[in-house]
Amino acid sequence: MLKRPILDPDRHYTFRSYFELPYETDEVLAEFGYELRTDRLALPHSAELPPRLPAIAQEIEEILRLTLPSSEAAKRELLIAPIIAEVARFCHCSLRIV
Repeated sequence: MLKRPILDPDRHYTFRSYFELPYETDEVLAEFGYELRTDRLALPHSAELPPRLPAIAQEIEEILRLTLPSSEAAKRELLIAPIIAEVARFCHCSLRIV
């Protein structure tokens, strides 16, 4: 028996759309050919810190004193984006922003 597809190939999905689907995470991942595993990650450690880290921390402190980001978009753009950009700069990797 063929399994009915979860995703509609004619529909555009946003990141949020996947969380609104009435399916479990493992089912959505299987649609893309992935498997959900709950293993402990052993990420590499480094004693070297990004040189701009103190400046970014100070910038975030200033932003928090001046604003009250209440939406996810505001938090993402004001707080998380500078950190992600610095990690990309430090790791010499590119970001794909859609």
